[in-house]
Amino acid sequence: MVTNQRGVAKGLTKIEDVQKIHANMQEEIEAAGGRIDKIYVCTDMNGPNRKPDTGMGLQALADFSQIDLKKSIMAGNTLSDMEFGRNLGVAINVLIGSRVALTDQRSLPADISFPDLESFSKSL
Repeated sequence: MVTNQRGVAKGLTKIEDVQKIHANMQEEIEAAGGRIDKIYVCTDMNGPNRKPDTGMGLQALADFSQIDLKKSIMAGNTLSDMEFGRNLGVAINVLIGSRVALTDQRSLPADISFPDLESFSKSL
């Protein structure tokens, strides 16, 4: 999992709070039978690790050599998530949620979109 958390750099949240959120999320995912092997967090305002740049993705590729981008899905709720997926070369970019207007799919760098995470998970 890769996540931008510039609120830390802005002083709006603490890294410890982000870590608590991630720990709770991992517990819920594991309780449902899933898993997250590692979470990459960028707290910078700018830089090579901040999506849509590929720094966190390249770190994941270095840590997990079995990742095959041609079989990978980038699921996110922002255009920068979709740009990250395109920049990294993943197979499918999935835009989730109504945070970004989904009216003109041709202008979005997403391959497919869903109104919410539940709809996406049911499609799998």
